Amino acid sequence: METTITQPSAEDRVPRGPGSRLRTQMTARRGVWLVAAAAFGVEMAVSARYGYHRDELYFLSAGQHLSAGYVDQPALTPLLARLDAVLTGNTLVGLRALAALGLAAMVLLTASMGRLLGASGRAQVLAALATACCAQYLAALHLFTTTTPDFVCWTVLLWLVVRLLTSGDPRWWLPVGGCAGIAFAAKWNIGFLLAGLGIGLLASPAARSLLRSRYLAIAVAVIAVLAAPDFAWQAAHGWPNLPVFQRLHGEAGHNRAVYWPAQAVYTSIVLVPLWIRGLVWSVRSPRLRPAGIAAVLVLLAQFAIGGKPYYPGGVYTFLFAAGVLALPRVSAVSFWRTGQAGAVASLVALPLLPVTALPHSLALTINEDLAEQVAWPREVALVARVYESLPAAQRLRTALLAANYGEAGAIDRYGAQSGLPQAFSGHNNFWFWGPPPDPDTTVVAIGVDPAQLRAEFRSVRLAAVWDNGLGLPDQEQGAGVYVATGLRAPWVTAWPAFRHYA
Repeated sequence: METTITQPSAEDRVPRGPGSRLRTQMTARRGVWLVAAAAFGVEMAVSARYGYHRDELYFLSAGQHLSAGYVDQPALTPLLARLDAVLTGNTLVGLRALAALGLAAMVLLTASMGRLLGASGRAQVLAALATACCAQYLAALHLFTTTTPDFVCWTVLLWLVVRLLTSGDPRWWLPVGGCAGIAFAAKWNIGFLLAGLGIGLLASPAARSLLRSRYLAIAVAVIAVLAAPDFAWQAAHGWPNLPVFQRLHGEAGHNRAVYWPAQAVYTSIVLVPLWIRGLVWSVRSPRLRPAGIAAVLVLLAQFAIGGKPYYPGGVYTFLFAAGVLALPRVSAVSFWRTGQAGAVASLVALPLLPVTALPHSLALTINEDLAEQVAWPREVALVARVYESLPAAQRLRTALLAANYGEAGAIDRYGAQSGLPQAFSGHNNFWFWGPPPDPDTTVVAIGVDPAQLRAEFRSVRLAAVWDNGLGLPDQEQGAGVYVATGLRAPWVTAWPAFRHYA
């Protein structure tokens, strides 16, 4: 016999007519939309406070080289970055607006999951507020990276799974398949959730019959079709994603050591009891058990393989929605504490501190991404000064060579304003976009190992050293800007030595 979905609150036990129930529903709906609007507004208010993140600069460059796949990601994020740049004039605020809309959508979907599970209007608003105040959602949906569509797709997929499980209608497999296929085009991470759901369904007698539907077979075919282009690209290019995975696995020990504390910090410590309640409640519910088991397995699997602590983050929207049903009552104190959690989380997740206060702040210790959003235009200006110092005739055969995709992406984004040519790099997919032209036997290289430059060029001199002037310990601080002349071999021969995946 199925367990009760929710305990009716005190206000729910008061007899009400249809009109009163409708007013209650409308009040809850307005509350949820208000939370979503506030989340969007907060993100937009600080959207341009620092600057682009290095990954965003990379995706903007990747969007100029649209492809079925990339070394370190499927095709969706660069495609969205390209479309956003066209529609918003290639502005930082425009790019961040896309991410902020994603957060607002997650807030609305979390509340909707709560409603589908039987939560009261107040509980739905609390679930929405928990999502809006979750530290990792505030941080991840401030930026436009692969995590942005990944978290949104997880939330949509979980909403669809809740519809599937609560209705028992196997036709919901069709949108589940479509969403999962799109999610694979965003990030391979969705495979963990799908595997967990499959195991959860097998382990749940009440829902196991859903596995025998022809609609599931169609959904699997849809997933295969939508995911196929990336896999075909990887196969055609020698599976370059495997060295990327291998490099990431080198951090597995550290990731395991911080994984469980990070789950508490990343979701906000105040919200931990809520999502744990949701986890326990969903596993105990015969109807929702597949989703609960999937959540458990996703968390355990990422820990076991040493994945980054934020990889399973998308599952918390479902756990927040389930958690509000497990609360004895939804009180004003619950809203107050959740709001406080969001206020504290925003100090770490969002660029609220003055840049000068960042270097020795706790915020930077927890959220290293803050440092990667600072001073890119000034770094490009330093490269421009070195480039312009060369004789005019030499500049005509000089290329710009960057050690990483952040530097190369920054030059591509800001360099044209200073008359700089496009940047080249051996980092990740930049390497696939080819070497400099053969006539360019001189390079202005930023951050490149001088030993590597000396192996490929006859003369290498240090022209400048990048200093952000803030003492900010980001990946760029102290990078040397070199002028290397006299390429020893044609670029087609030299270029493989510059390739590196990370």
